[in-house]
Amino acid sequence: MIFMSIVDLIFPIVCVGCGKEGEYICSKCFAKIHQPAQICPMCCKPSIDGWTHARCRNNSGLDRLIIGLPYKGLVQKCLKKVKYKSAWDIIKFLYMKSNFVGFDDSIITAVPMWGGKEQSRGFNQAEIFAQLISKQFNSKSLKLLERVRDTKPMFGLNKNERKLNVGDSFRMKSGRDLDISEKKMLLVDDVWTTGATMRECVTVLKRSGAKEIWAVVLAW
Repeated sequence: MIFMSIVDLIFPIVCVGCGKEGEYICSKCFAKIHQPAQICPMCCKPSIDGWTHARCRNNSGLDRLIIGLPYKGLVQKCLKKVKYKSAWDIIKFLYMKSNFVGFDDSIITAVPMWGGKEQSRGFNQAEIFAQLISKQFNSKSLKLLERVRDTKPMFGLNKNERKLNVGDSFRMKSGRDLDISEKKMLLVDDVWTTGATMRECVTVLKRSGAKEIWAVVLAW
């Protein structure tokens, strides 16, 4: 606590919008942020409460997508600070601002990072997000997946290139306590773009027996 107080004194938290000290986005600036539209996780077209359209449903696909905040403007600036300046405490700030509800009785798992990249950064922001949900809703958070190869950055790739980029890049971790047969699950990540990465993870999880999977992201 003393160490954190000294750090906050030397490097005070300021609003990425107006520069006011105290929060990463002050209440005045946050009031200008509009809630994102909810979309079907399979076709990315508008959907009521993020449920997968009946025409888009399949046995290996996502069942719902829940989005916290819009990935633009001040929220985008905050999440870039997480990735490129290791300001991982911003994840908790944005999570508290997202007001997620209704996650009881679900197994939670995060989209994994490539081992070398996570070691270099020092943390996986999706894993931090998963732990926050687990703590709030008293649900089990498990590290179920692992990346078997590194992938290119998604920026600049089209939809087909993104799908090929992440294809066969995940597998289930081994362990007796990782049985997910007939379970409802939350798969979490920080940002949704085209959804290629999360859909690839879901394919692996459903092959392992998961019954229903919701994707939960901080921003889109």
